[in-house]
Amino acid sequence: MTEYFALKCIGEILSNRGLLTSEQISILSKRRKNSNILFGQLAVNLGFLREDDLLKVLSELYAVEIISLEFLYIDRNILQSIPSEIATLRHVIPFFMDEKSVKIAMADPGDLRAIDEVTVCYKGKKVEFFIAKESEILRFLEVMKQDDEQKDPLLLLNKIIFDAIELKASDIHFEPHENLVRVRLRIDGVLRILRTVDLDSWMRIKSRLKLISNLNITENRRPQSGHTRIYLAGKTIDLRVSTHPSMFGENFVIRIFNLSNGVKSLLELGFPVDDFLWLKRIISFPSGIFLIVGPTGSGKTTTLYSLLREINSVSINVMTLEDPIEYQIDGIKQLDLREEGILSFADGVRSILRQDPDVMLVGEIRDEATASTAVRASLTGRLVLATLHAATPLEGIRRLLDLRLKLSDFVPNLIGIFSQRLVRHLVNGEYIGRFPLTEYIYFSSKLKRDLLKSGDISICQVNKTFQESCKKALENNFTDLNEIARVFGDANL
Repeated sequence: MTEYFALKCIGEILSNRGLLTSEQISILSKRRKNSNILFGQLAVNLGFLREDDLLKVLSELYAVEIISLEFLYIDRNILQSIPSEIATLRHVIPFFMDEKSVKIAMADPGDLRAIDEVTVCYKGKKVEFFIAKESEILRFLEVMKQDDEQKDPLLLLNKIIFDAIELKASDIHFEPHENLVRVRLRIDGVLRILRTVDLDSWMRIKSRLKLISNLNITENRRPQSGHTRIYLAGKTIDLRVSTHPSMFGENFVIRIFNLSNGVKSLLELGFPVDDFLWLKRIISFPSGIFLIVGPTGSGKTTTLYSLLREINSVSINVMTLEDPIEYQIDGIKQLDLREEGILSFADGVRSILRQDPDVMLVGEIRDEATASTAVRASLTGRLVLATLHAATPLEGIRRLLDLRLKLSDFVPNLIGIFSQRLVRHLVNGEYIGRFPLTEYIYFSSKLKRDLLKSGDISICQVNKTFQESCKKALENNFTDLNEIARVFGDANL
């Protein structure tokens, strides 16, 4: 009776939503009589229905949360915690387990017998059930039958991504050599070897990476870049995939953004009090342009997001232009350059100016057009925040000049230029986490007048230098000379 009720409900829901026609439902009902395959899964197998659509319907019908197993790595001990006969017969897979609880993915949340049998297997533990694609569950059932899950290169890729996220790596590097591929993780700014991968496995792994990030699978001789978003054990992860040809094949670098972490406050970023107060003063300006400079991986964008969090208010209109959006902030209108079909940051700035923003974030000033457009936006009564690739605040000015802007174009409305580096924190002889060291210039009215009069950027007095930041960090035993030398180089000490 229960099975008939569920079958009727599923059929009606799929029909009401326009996912199946009455003719398709009739075909399915007839075939279902001579088959043990579930009604919904049979519709998927016959090409009548997308598996994603089926999952949404079943999730609503049984009030069970959906779990994606596509990029999940499940430890063999967890997989083997359930008898293989039950797992195979009922199409269930344990994907998380600790001392108190276990989480189970199942294809049919209406299978009460399966729920009872699984619950008995884990007496004394809280058992939570989730719905997952049957195709993904079947894949892990095959792994349970194998002696070594590494026989499946795609599961090996899952494990590499899983390990990288668990170790809080910012990047994964796949580096082909003559006879193998080396995999390294960047953790706290330093690359560490994770493992090696044989060339046969690598061919399938790199094809998978290109497929999920919408890259051209047949293109091997030109650099490519793309990104994908995955959902891993309750976390939303953005993966930016970049390829580049090398002697032994394509190098792949994956940058990892854990979107579930959210945006940190300025205090959480670890800035000292003087830096914190300086930044708070900068964002109190109602208009002008403020630049954060530094190399890739120095935390520029993270600091900008924290500044936006401080500024955000129901009384002002805050908009961003990014490529792509790294973190979502409630109450802020964020535009993704690619998803919006905008060709350049300059075009994007011109577009969002029509939306009457009070504060604008420009993800990166890359060219003359973007630089001049961002500066013009700041001259119209807006506060503009932007990043720029330059080593120091003075180099930031030179970079703008290289982009063919004149001092008279940007100096009158320039609030400040801020540069930072991330260094590892030393605790009891071990490096744990990172914190920022800074250098910055505030452009006072006097400095602007003198700079425009002389045209000599060397007169710019830095309010705080990297040397001062390093000295203070060493005095407080936050880090050591080896780490300072690694980040800044011996010549700059």
